[in-house]
Amino acid sequence: MFTNVLSVAFWGRVKQRTIKILEGIIEGKDNEKEIENIDHYFSNFIHPKKLTGKYTDEIRYEHGFEKNCIVLSKFINQPVKTLTTKEYFAVIQHYNSETKKQR
Repeated sequence: MFTNVLSVAFWGRVKQRTIKILEGIIEGKDNEKEIENIDHYFSNFIHPKKLTGKYTDEIRYEHGFEKNCIVLSKFINQPVKTLTTKEYFAVIQHYNSETKKQR
């Protein structure tokens, strides 16, 4: 179950937090400070998406979409950007299955 030291530490904190919450429920202890410290530990693992700069997530997704449009335009007879979302993903799925057959 545990693959590395970080995983062991993470699940150890989950266990500590659970015990503190249960102590608060069963014994009526005020463990809010300890629970808040553990929550702060977990919040350090959350990294927001990069929204500024030259290489943001949005720009990366746009580049990926443009590359997909170029590849898929060779595969169908209409502009890819005019497809609905459902049609777009259906074409991608069909393209992937066709290229898998060719391998």
